[in-house]
Amino acid sequence: MTALLATLLGLLIGPSLHSVAVQAGADLPLRPHLLSCPRDGHTSYGIKCSCGRSRTRELLTALLTGGGMGVVTAAIGANPLLPGHLLMVAFTAILIVTDLDHFRIPNRILYPGTGLAVAALAIGAAVAGEMGALWRGLAGGLAYLALFLSVYLAARGQGFGFGDVKLAFLLGVFGAFHSWQVLARALFITALLGGIPAIVLLAMGRSRTTFLPYGPPLILGTWIAIAWFT
Repeated sequence: MTALLATLLGLLIGPSLHSVAVQAGADLPLRPHLLSCPRDGHTSYGIKCSCGRSRTRELLTALLTGGGMGVVTAAIGANPLLPGHLLMVAFTAILIVTDLDHFRIPNRILYPGTGLAVAALAIGAAVAGEMGALWRGLAGGLAYLALFLSVYLAARGQGFGFGDVKLAFLLGVFGAFHSWQVLARALFITALLGGIPAIVLLAMGRSRTTFLPYGPPLILGTWIAIAWFT
């Protein structure tokens, strides 16, 4: 029942998350469409309604968010750790849209999202008596950040953005909170999700320096690892 309610929550807030993503990607003031609609011309594809919103994209974002919240909740269960995980899914769903649209992980979404999600996780861990897992999660976040920073430096910023490096901390915290094995599996799934499109592009004759949005594989890899292996 809890997973169903989380899925419904994701479906309900998905359109607003899409609105925030569109505005964040275009450097507009952040106003969820329930209060005011994005300006015309700032969504580039999909079926648009009269105020410039894309119903198709809103639906896809709602399905993505609802699915993510549902499967993570099914793994976590109804306990004090759940709010932090739901916040993590909500904020990273926004970042999937901005990265696909603009190859960007906007700081004004990432920084407060990381702070709120990690704070909620810390409160939940204190209530649930899981402080050891929290310290492991923070160590995992730093390790994940260091790993992706090394990749970024080795690639000299080609085909891999610094926003992905900063995003790695948030995802590393939530992956390692459950176990080092979950974090390792998140990395493996991320490599599969990110590597397959790259191989396809290379087979099509694209340059090795072609930039790909790596945020979505990072995020989905963590969601899947938590849902599948927790």
